[in-house]
Amino acid sequence: MEKGKVTISIIVFFITIVLVSLTFIQVRTVEETNSIGIEKMREDELRQEVLNWKNKYSEVEEKININNQKIQEYSDTIQNNKQSSELLDKELEEYNMLVGKTDVTGDGVVLKLYDSNEQLYSASNLVYLVNELKYSGAEAISINNQRVINSTDIVGINGNQYILVNGERIVSPYEIKAIGNQSEMDKILNFPNEGFVPYYQSKGYKIEIDFQSNVNIKGYDKQIALKYLKEKKEE
Repeated sequence: MEKGKVTISIIVFFITIVLVSLTFIQVRTVEETNSIGIEKMREDELRQEVLNWKNKYSEVEEKININNQKIQEYSDTIQNNKQSSELLDKELEEYNMLVGKTDVTGDGVVLKLYDSNEQLYSASNLVYLVNELKYSGAEAISINNQRVINSTDIVGINGNQYILVNGERIVSPYEIKAIGNQSEMDKILNFPNEGFVPYYQSKGYKIEIDFQSNVNIKGYDKQIALKYLKEKKEE
């Protein structure tokens, strides 16, 4: 009887060991299976996440390229507008200089004409002098700081008792300034017997002439109005 109990106990013990071993193996298998599944799941998620980020990066890169292209277009437009504006400003400056609207300086000549008891200068005398200066190539002329332009009137009022330049009265001494080639102006103004200076000096008029560097001439300060001149349109 005792022997049978011992045998049964031994069998139960071995069965228990087997069951415990099987259970342990099953648990390990489940754990390894779950671990492999989790790792695979994580790897798939990471791959998907990386793919998502690649797609996002590509979209962002494309947007950046589009924005850079727009920025370049804006920069080109701004640069072109700036260049156009600078060109227009330069052309306007040159135009104003040509028509006499700006103050100018340069090498030239200064003449001073004085009335005397014997001889009084008239408007026609000043017109004659201005024409000689223009003929000599003067690029800017003024009379008593009144800029002479194409539309300038030099007129005598009440038998030349008053002289008006640009509608402003001027009186002796008449200071005439001109900027241009000094050699040419000297040749024309001092031409023997016929030039303005020797001719009028021979008539008893008082004249001072001085060739200077940095002759300053003020710009025409009135509105230039074109009454009859119109642009011709193409037909």
